[in-house]
Amino acid sequence: TPEQVRAAAGAFRVYVSAGPRDADGDYVVDHSVLTFLVGPDGLFRDCYGRSRTAEELASSVRGHMQSYEPLPAG
Repeated sequence: TPEQVRAAAGAFRVYVSAGPRDADGDYVVDHSVLTFLVGPDGLFRDCYGRSRTAEELASSVRGHMQSYEPLPAG
């Protein structure tokens, strides 16, 4: 829902805004340019901006996957 999208954007401090509509009712979405890595446990692991290369991003994701340990139950 729109409310859930706003809540998720707020939780990750992401900017998002719908631009003006054209004659067909279409619009461009202006937003932050970040990619977030969230672990299987739902916790934030890393954030990647446009300055990171595809190789750097892939290496980081692999590293997080290899070092992941679930939180203890309880």
